[in-house]
Amino acid sequence: MPGEGLDSGTRTRSVRSGEMSNNRIHAVVSDIVNGIRQVLVRHGVTFDEYRAGVMYAVKTGEAGEIPLMLDVFLNSTVSDIENAAYGGTEGTIEGPYYLPNAPIIPNGGEILTYDDDRNVPMVVRGTVKDLEGQPIAGATVDIWHSTPDGYYGGIHNDIPANYYRGKVLTDSEGRYFVRSTVPVPYKIPDQGPTGALLEMMGGHSWRPAHVHFKVRADGYHTLTTQSYFEQGDYVEDDCCNGVRPVQVKPDVRENGEKVIENDFQLAPDVIASRAA
Repeated sequence: MPGEGLDSGTRTRSVRSGEMSNNRIHAVVSDIVNGIRQVLVRHGVTFDEYRAGVMYAVKTGEAGEIPLMLDVFLNSTVSDIENAAYGGTEGTIEGPYYLPNAPIIPNGGEILTYDDDRNVPMVVRGTVKDLEGQPIAGATVDIWHSTPDGYYGGIHNDIPANYYRGKVLTDSEGRYFVRSTVPVPYKIPDQGPTGALLEMMGGHSWRPAHVHFKVRADGYHTLTTQSYFEQGDYVEDDCCNGVRPVQVKPDVRENGEKVIENDFQLAPDVIASRAA
């Protein structure tokens, strides 16, 4: 029997949790539907246009591009909501090319890359601290970025999964330091429904060159963010609307190496508005 072996208090909490979940689903989905209905009315959408939209959704699903389409148009908004809720360093979109099992790179070590004449050496360094400015030792800084061709290790063209990505642990003072190579701008998949829609809207499918970060430490909210390059192509016109001004890094070079420096601040793993 469902719930057999549970005491009445556990069953009551489970029911209440289910009710809260269902209430939230009802509230969010109802607002989405009402919002779409208002748009249909505002623009006088015809039945033929509605059916074209339905068929577009079908084609997007068949192409396996629903996650891509939602990320392009909505992910940055959810990131902004989390930024406001938690505080700390400003996060942004994760993108589709994160892999959880990247190799551990020694602090001060080097991420594996191909030997390529186009490689521009890059240093990625900084600190991880809490909101009070205290260093967080043993935090995991997960880093990944593109090849000089705009591809990702473990995703494209049989590039090994341990290339162009790695994890580094902060030292006792919260510091991290690794070497790699500078990424390049690239197009998101643009031969399917998502690319076609962007083109119909007068847009494009390019993302600016960027380095991804996912920063974790016990008891802290996981930070997912990116760093971009000042005056880089598409920084002002990212197809995914993922760039925030604080994430654009100045052109700093030391000993022929481009430097990306990030001093991350992690917030407690409690939504600030609930903790207040």
